[in-house]
Amino acid sequence: MKSVRSVINKNLKMLLIVAAVTAVALGGLLLLITGNQERDQVTVEPPSAASESESTEAETETSTGEAQSTQANISQRAQNLFAAKVDSLEDSAAVAQLLETIDLRKNVAAYTVRLQLEEEPKGMTIPFDETVAEADKDSFDQNMQQYAELILALVADAQEVQWTYTLRSNGSNEEVTVYLNEQQATDLLKNSVKQYGESAEMVQALLNQQQQP
Repeated sequence: MKSVRSVINKNLKMLLIVAAVTAVALGGLLLLITGNQERDQVTVEPPSAASESESTEAETETSTGEAQSTQANISQRAQNLFAAKVDSLEDSAAVAQLLETIDLRKNVAAYTVRLQLEEEPKGMTIPFDETVAEADKDSFDQNMQQYAELILALVADAQEVQWTYTLRSNGSNEEVTVYLNEQQATDLLKNSVKQYGESAEMVQALLNQQQQP
């Protein structure tokens, strides 16, 4: 009988030990699982329908306000220039209208126009009926450069604008040719010159930039 009890007691102890070890192991596994869930799963609160609606309304109001403000800042000159935009150099009447809108005759000098349609760079040459003193050459060219930028912006397929005039230097006259191409204008403006012809707002941006010292 003692032998039987001894065996039972040993088996019982073994069962208790196994049970204790199993409980510890399960507790550790549960802790690991819980820890992983806390680290990997982040609760994100979805925005309420009211919040989304308020956000959309606020964005709409802001956009509308910006559009109204922008429209208010567009000069009549910028609107007129954009309205005179030319889609193709082949439309000589439209080119003539644009140059009249720019008012080269008043702002620079009397002129004629020769269009270059076949060979690249496509564009125009504007001979001015003007004799410029050597001391005034830089200011004349800087003034004309701004109008050339406008032409390149507002004539979709224009790649280059040339202008010619008579320069009086040291008592003699010589014919001078100056040009501005699309890449040069882009470099000067630090933005694609063609982008300034995409809207009246962009035309105004170009006019504003040209007024900066």
